[in-house]
Amino acid sequence: MTTTAHTCDDSTGPDPMLDVEVEAVMSPDPSFFEWVHELDDRREATRAALLAEVKDAKAVRAAAEVRVLQTIVEWCVANEALREDEAMWIAGYGDHGLALGGAGCPLVRESAVIELSAALEVSTRSGADQIALTLELRYRLPTLWARVISGACPVWRARLVAEKTMALCEDGAAEVDRLVGPFAHSISYAQLSRLTDEALMRWDPQAAEEKRKAAADGRYCRIGLSQHVDGTVQLDAGLDLADALALEAAVRDRAKAYAEDGSTESLDVRRSQALGSLATGQPTLPEGQDEPTTPTTPAGPSLVLYAHIPGGVFNPLFQAGPGPVNDALVSRLDNRHPAKGPISTAQVRQWAQTAASITIRPVLDLAETIHCDSYECSDRLKEQTQLRDTTCVFPWCTNPAVFTDMEHVIPYPDGPTETGNVAPACRQHHRAKTHMGWDYEVLGPGLYLWTSPQGERYLRSHAGTHPIDQLPPGPPPDPLPESPDTTPYLDPSPPVADDPDDPDDPDESPPRDNTPPF
Repeated sequence: MTTTAHTCDDSTGPDPMLDVEVEAVMSPDPSFFEWVHELDDRREATRAALLAEVKDAKAVRAAAEVRVLQTIVEWCVANEALREDEAMWIAGYGDHGLALGGAGCPLVRESAVIELSAALEVSTRSGADQIALTLELRYRLPTLWARVISGACPVWRARLVAEKTMALCEDGAAEVDRLVGPFAHSISYAQLSRLTDEALMRWDPQAAEEKRKAAADGRYCRIGLSQHVDGTVQLDAGLDLADALALEAAVRDRAKAYAEDGSTESLDVRRSQALGSLATGQPTLPEGQDEPTTPTTPAGPSLVLYAHIPGGVFNPLFQAGPGPVNDALVSRLDNRHPAKGPISTAQVRQWAQTAASITIRPVLDLAETIHCDSYECSDRLKEQTQLRDTTCVFPWCTNPAVFTDMEHVIPYPDGPTETGNVAPACRQHHRAKTHMGWDYEVLGPGLYLWTSPQGERYLRSHAGTHPIDQLPPGPPPDPLPESPDTTPYLDPSPPVADDPDDPDDPDESPPRDNTPPF
């Protein structure tokens, strides 16, 4: 298209020197369309290949899950206990049969459960749950088991059914299997619940009534110690109506007394303080008195915190006022505390002001060798071991060290009761090491190499558990440092803005591929 522009003057007429022709090209270069079509064809082929790969991987995963179930059953059959009171070594302490799954499932030796759980890379409790569901499917839900083996029903759906039928008698489980088995791949969870509840009422009315009574009593009390934020936690409870009315009256009256004593806090804060004072036994101030006339001993409980606290927190000079150093210091509750995590130094000072007494314990040197002349560990050795390992040191076990036994790596009296030969082990895994063929050695502070009765080896450290033949890439985890790090946590520095002119900036977008040829 051609456009001619004229600049006209009525007195002189058009000026030929100002006559301009402008040509606009309305279509792009044909090579552009060729490049777009070629790129789209390549992407279409890539999309189709990726979808096919996802489907293939999904099928492989489903087949692998089925094979895992079959292998679990074979393992249980090979390790079946002949009777419930069977003990291979020491009565009451040795290997014995565990009743996993519902009535009619075979007993499985405890040592086999521990070994298989380690191979599945889960805790013994989680492994026992998986074994129970598998045995439930195999021996009590044959129709559903056949559909799982054929691939007609996903494993995860079959496990939902098995979880529901565990409490049923054999006849009840058989009825659920007959009704649900052919449709388990599509039945909803609500439908499954109704069917299992109906079977329970029909075949075991006494158990159904007990379940109904347990569901009717929904009382509970949960205190979220593990999720504290800024020194406060969430409390959630379901109470008996009479108890709730009495608690409401006590909290209301005490919050009102705080306001009459001159508190300027909001009602919600005063109610929270009132609830806390009920737990600590702290009285309100006498009516008409703003503050105590003479120094008195705080009425709160004794303050015993397993915390790493900078020493200056309790120094009067430290409380002179806010500052970059004071604000940066953060205390932290150690892993033995039910509310482990960071706490501010201001929160510690506030707790200290209302506590009847404060217990400050010296920091234990985790590298120090503590020796005891007897089989029993001293309190100091126990505390050092619990601080070092925090949990049971068996592969994948997460039981807190405060609830474990102090286990001798080299049995006493051949091995001394001292640092380096004592490790925390929960009672079940203590027995596994003592009576069921498990063994381990200490490679360094907090670093253990376990060997199962079948010769499988697992490296357990503060970084977790790793099968020795499946170690993650990179160097192996280091032992704990020879001397503990007592440096307080500092507030993180504010993020530095990205420099757009920095050629080494990792956030810079990479260059595009397939640059069009025009």
